[in-house]
Amino acid sequence: MSKLNRKNIDIMTAFFQELEKISKIDKNVFFITADHGAWALSKFRKNLKKQYMNIGISEQHMISFAAGMALNKKKVFLFTITPFITQRCLEQIKVDLCFPNLPVTIIGNGSSLTYAYHGTSHQAIEDIPIMRSLPNLKILNPCDNLSASFSVKEAYRSKQPVYIKLDKGFFPDTYSKKSQIKKGINSIDCKFIQNDKLIIFTTGNVIEQAKEIKKNLNEKGISSEIIDVYRIKPINKKEIIKILEKSKCVVSIEEQLLDGGIGSILCEIIADNKINIPIKRFGINDKYSQSYGDRNWLRKFYKIDTDYVFKNILRWYSKLNEKI
Repeated sequence: MSKLNRKNIDIMTAFFQELEKISKIDKNVFFITADHGAWALSKFRKNLKKQYMNIGISEQHMISFAAGMALNKKKVFLFTITPFITQRCLEQIKVDLCFPNLPVTIIGNGSSLTYAYHGTSHQAIEDIPIMRSLPNLKILNPCDNLSASFSVKEAYRSKQPVYIKLDKGFFPDTYSKKSQIKKGINSIDCKFIQNDKLIIFTTGNVIEQAKEIKKNLNEKGISSEIIDVYRIKPINKKEIIKILEKSKCVVSIEEQLLDGGIGSILCEIIADNKINIPIKRFGINDKYSQSYGDRNWLRKFYKIDTDYVFKNILRWYSKLNEKI
């Protein structure tokens, strides 16, 4: 397992520290929440009372309210639990933000299976397929503190609406320099992709799982490289094509629905550019869990846990080599 991050703070605190820093300088930055009192927000709420609003449990209204503020040159960040802000508000996001292309930032708290114990209503396995279908909307998925703080700056500078998929908890450092994040996708070891490598594409919190799988594959003599997809939309197709053309085979691992996720994006790029490369996708199939457990339990239920993914990559890779 990777070491704890350098500053020993959780990803949400890193995010809000950066937002508070920007908001102190620019008084046109406003933060609105739909009755979601995250601990990481307490400092922002205390220090910037005039730029903070709790609009209550009225997510659809929050989107339309923010659109009006954006039309009056305000830079608005919206925040609540992911399924409520992406699904309950879908019509408002489409009509009030994406259609007029207003630079409002939507922060979905508790990505993917974060709220495991709260059940299907609070789990966010559909947000990427849903949100990437909306024109004009940029999608960012930070995996550590540096990319989280970078996402705040990117959203602040954006001239279009932005959706940030933000996890909870402590995550080891993946990035050491902001320059690594800028292009939107990056080899986490910052190495040149070689022709004989198996490439693992992933995003967000699944990075740590991918590192374990890479280690296990290496012990079996299989060389692999991990690519973090920080900017899901617009995705850096040019860079992905370069990687795919230099690789032996590709795997995608994600903690969200397979349909419309990272694996689907890769398949679209492979098909559109006629790239001859085998691909194996791991993600959540077309079903919901009717049972309850923690995040690791749900990963096993959905067959995206480390052991299952590793064994199936090994089996798939062995069959590929038999055909060659």
